[in-house]
Amino acid sequence: MEEKKTRFYLIRHGETLWNREMRYQGSTDIALSEEGLAQAELMAKRFRYLPLDHIYTSPLQRAKATAEAIGRQTGLTPMEDVHFTEINFGEWEGLSVPELKEKYGKQYMEFYENPFQRVFPGEGSFHKVAERAVAGFEALLQKHKGEKIAIVSHGGLLRVLLVSILGMDEKFYRTTWLTNTSITMVDVMEDNRRVLMTLNDKAHLEMAELLKKGE
Repeated sequence: MEEKKTRFYLIRHGETLWNREMRYQGSTDIALSEEGLAQAELMAKRFRYLPLDHIYTSPLQRAKATAEAIGRQTGLTPMEDVHFTEINFGEWEGLSVPELKEKYGKQYMEFYENPFQRVFPGEGSFHKVAERAVAGFEALLQKHKGEKIAIVSHGGLLRVLLVSILGMDEKFYRTTWLTNTSITMVDVMEDNRRVLMTLNDKAHLEMAELLKKGE
């Protein structure tokens, strides 16, 4: 008999102009670019074939627009959840990495190299971020055991969440990447084991690019 499990699809939002310009977005509410909207539609079409029971989303518009694309394909209504809002980087938001290096120097570089062990403007601590993200995840796990849940959120927040729920080394945060509209799948088994099934699955974007080249 197959073990009953709860499946989470952890989805990063589509591209924004600040993504393209490599600027820290954080809690700043930036809209999807035209490319980001197209990416969201491509990703959402996958859920025509993937069973899904619930959609939760960060309240920021770039995540909400991505979640709404899934909703159009599935007939489900996305529900906002503040636990999955992107990390607040305070005065760093809107600045590119070169600008941050120039303006904040050692403070920024120490954070960049070891983010879990350094403070930063805004939310201040990755451990605080992890606490709220995990609280949201565990609440959904208890509420929807045995079901399939999409969480549409942000690259930074989702990597912090993965480190925490999978018991990964903190270095995982800097040694992996989540592409815009990528899908990362985590199964939670009946005995509460968490299993990473896929990471940064962006097959929908890759297939679209291959089809474009073949035209």
